[in-house]
Amino acid sequence: MQQLFSNKIALVSALILLLMIPLSMIKGLVSERISYRDQARADIERSWTGTQSVIGPLLVVPYDEITEKEVWDDEQKANRLVTLHQQHRLIVLPEQLRVAGQVKTEERHIGLYSIPVYTSNLRLSGRFDNRDIVNLLNEPGHRRELKQPYVSVLIKDLRGIVSQPALAWQTKTLAFESGSGLKNDVQGMRAWPGGISGAKPAQYKFNLDLTMRGMEALSFAPLARDTQVQLNSDWPHPAFTGRFLPMDYSITPHGFNAQWLASSFSSGLNQVVSKCAAGDCQPLLDSSFGVSMIKTIDIYQQAERSLKYGVLFLALTFALFFLYETLRQFAVHPVQYLFVGLALSIFYLLLVSLSEHIRFALAYLVASLACSSLLGVYVGSILRSLRSGFVLFAALNFLYGILYILLQSEDSALLMGSILMFSVLAALMLATRKVDWYAVKSGAAMQAPKTETA
Repeated sequence: MQQLFSNKIALVSALILLLMIPLSMIKGLVSERISYRDQARADIERSWTGTQSVIGPLLVVPYDEITEKEVWDDEQKANRLVTLHQQHRLIVLPEQLRVAGQVKTEERHIGLYSIPVYTSNLRLSGRFDNRDIVNLLNEPGHRRELKQPYVSVLIKDLRGIVSQPALAWQTKTLAFESGSGLKNDVQGMRAWPGGISGAKPAQYKFNLDLTMRGMEALSFAPLARDTQVQLNSDWPHPAFTGRFLPMDYSITPHGFNAQWLASSFSSGLNQVVSKCAAGDCQPLLDSSFGVSMIKTIDIYQQAERSLKYGVLFLALTFALFFLYETLRQFAVHPVQYLFVGLALSIFYLLLVSLSEHIRFALAYLVASLACSSLLGVYVGSILRSLRSGFVLFAALNFLYGILYILLQSEDSALLMGSILMFSVLAALMLATRKVDWYAVKSGAAMQAPKTETA
């Protein structure tokens, strides 16, 4: 009998390992559906636009560094003085930058998959001064000549510009042309204000209205000494990203409102801007903050997380079966263990397939009730006890309910999962604390159960 008991433990353990195969196959199916969703996202990005960053406006001042150098002239057989012009760019940051934006979202669909996109109406306003230009021209020991300055706005995906933008500069209205005017083909647009010099201190006010489409994320850079960004949106699940979090925000089921306060001093952008002037603007594009408007936990992420508890569900259910048949002295056939394990596994397949067509919460409810009802009827029949079938039905629904809470509680999922496993282990240990396992090993042969009444 001791050998029979040990063999049963080994067989149940082997069944759990065997049932990890269908669980792995379902997990592979979820990964495949995730790849299809990502492909749908890429297709929408190609036809709409991608994530957006607005960097600017920047005042770009091209200038020539003029030096004189003596060179040997073979014809004259003497040194002659040559004037050299080296081209450089000075990027002047705004003294003040205000961004006010209204972001309206919608979902674009490809097949079963939907991706959030948005249309933003932005107003950028502020002022420049020419202090850096004055200092550049008056630096001792240098001779410099200004070229025509221009205002540049970097846009991550220029396809998102819905209508021709115009720049209000002082009392003039200027049209933008495509191209940032910076090296390495950084996407953007530029306008030519004219009338900028370094002869005396001056300030230049600007306003820019920009209607822009994007997908999932919108970000800005803290370029000015005083940068303020105010965004309103109808998206109810924002994730604030980047180097700065909002100073103030509110989130409701109808959308969010957020305000950022930052400065070029706190962000340390001077070195990054110098790199951009030299031709490497990618660090400037990366030095941003903003909001991500994505589905923080979609159906596939939740299904994937629920699969992590699949082995736990199998182990708990098989442990209950094993204890029941050991303590009640009757045999449950390995095939019956296998059917129970397959029913537990099919729950996840039902969950994924149903959630692609109905809300995740409803799909979860239908899948859990279907599997727990099937197992309740089946176990009640093989144990010949309606009471046992109902107890298993209630226990499984309790566990499925706990699992659903874990899936929704993203921040406290680890804590709640740990408490659940500890509680289950404690319950099993307390329930079997008086069992003489040596007596169980040497007890009488297990018998098929007698019919019980409910």
